[in-house]
Amino acid sequence: MRIGELAELAGVTSRTVRHYHQIGLLPEPERRINGYREYSVLDATRLLRIRHLVGLGLGLDRIRGLLDLPGTGIEDELAGLEEALRDQIATLTRQLEIVRAARTSPLPEAPASYGELDELARNFLTDAAARRLEADLTLLMSAGDPATHAQVRAHAEAMGTDPRLRNLLSAAIGGLLAVTESTPEAERDRIANELRTLLAAAPMPELQNARVNDLLEQYRAQAFTEPQLDVLARLDYEP
Repeated sequence: MRIGELAELAGVTSRTVRHYHQIGLLPEPERRINGYREYSVLDATRLLRIRHLVGLGLGLDRIRGLLDLPGTGIEDELAGLEEALRDQIATLTRQLEIVRAARTSPLPEAPASYGELDELARNFLTDAAARRLEADLTLLMSAGDPATHAQVRAHAEAMGTDPRLRNLLSAAIGGLLAVTESTPEAERDRIANELRTLLAAAPMPELQNARVNDLLEQYRAQAFTEPQLDVLARLDYEP
């Protein structure tokens, strides 16, 4: 049979057959007097074996050393492949669980993992800017120091169980993020008072990790606008 017939039988292209010739997987028959190469049934069975092993997931570099080995050689290689596939499945299963959890989280882009508080957070973090703020801070803390993130998460869990604190948080964050250049002085003072009341009712834990504190200070300076920073500065004094 000619190369086109061989390729069709194995479900590959003639180009694939030629590639197997080049890398030494499939012997290349001599050309006949008519200029065509004639492939035998043995060539066909070898090509079919190659395609089967490729379908199992073995790389061509591994197959080259297996085709002429006794059956146990291939069995040993497949045992290793099976173990690798099981590891991949376990990794993908864990990833699938994380993705499923993220889909139902109010902050899918951040590893908040607040568990039972997710639905509460979804309810009071209704503003997109507030969700982004929470996501950014969560990402910075969890990357900077997981222990600090756990500390703040515990604080959030305590706040989440108190409806009054949840309402204070929602109003304070929403008010702060709504501040613009045109926000009157009295309104800025009112929002600062809301933030002050919130911090008095639920004081933030003192963060001991210098790296996290530095990241949060940089975020505050860069993420908030000048009018919003003006409101935050008013927390240091009574208007």
